[in-house]
Amino acid sequence: MLVIKALTKIFEDWGDDIDDFYITYHVDIGPKEINGASDLFSFELISPRRLERMVGQGDIIIGRGHIITGDFNEKKLEETLRHIINKCSDDDINKANHNLSKYFRWEMDE
Repeated sequence: MLVIKALTKIFEDWGDDIDDFYITYHVDIGPKEINGASDLFSFELISPRRLERMVGQGDIIIGRGHIITGDFNEKKLEETLRHIINKCSDDDINKANHNLSKYFRWEMDE
């Protein structure tokens, strides 16, 4: 069973209002049974208001690695991450990581 080993806020940018945010996270995901073993993934939590401002400036936003929400709520974020991880789990860790990489950016060592 895969679990969140660590959820780390790397960068945050807040606008003038509470519904204007862009936050970068790293999430370490690994087998519950093995202490310290995990793979690193990253994503941005972004509000619709910030997304609209970014696209309005001509930016192109690729959906993978972005979670969009109008309300910054860390408990809800962690619940959503657990749901995605459960959905992507597989007995083969490589398949599980491949499944997770459809939602997050997999920060593999090259």
